[in-house]
Amino acid sequence: MQAEQSVEREPLPHWLEELEQQAAEARLELEREQSAAKLAELETLLADLPGIFERKFSQRLQPVLERQQLLMEENSRLRLQVERLLPAPGEVRLRFPQGQQSSGSATPPQPDPESLPPLLRLIRGGRPDAWPQPTAEWEDPKRR
Repeated sequence: MQAEQSVEREPLPHWLEELEQQAAEARLELEREQSAAKLAELETLLADLPGIFERKFSQRLQPVLERQQLLMEENSRLRLQVERLLPAPGEVRLRFPQGQQSSGSATPPQPDPESLPPLLRLIRGGRPDAWPQPTAEWEDPKRR
């Protein structure tokens, strides 16, 4: 035991102390270089971040803008259709009930589904029987 204690108490040789100091300095220099490289990498990423966010935002915004454009076009078509169907000032339009067909129910003529506006096609789901059906026979309110 005394031999072990004496080894611990003896000072290290001068050349060994210098080597340890050089090794510590080399480790610190390596850590500094690694930290500097990591810092440069993070600064580059930070500089690229606004461009990354802008591209991601544009990618997510594109379908919304396309849908908005389609809706605006359909809105325009529907407005034109409404304007054509509205009576002109002073014009009187009479509507007469349609005569009974042989089957006993009055159904409007079936237009080509492709000619319908996209929203109407979506509402009807492509079903040919999705037309409005009359709920009762037409009755003249003056002849009650």
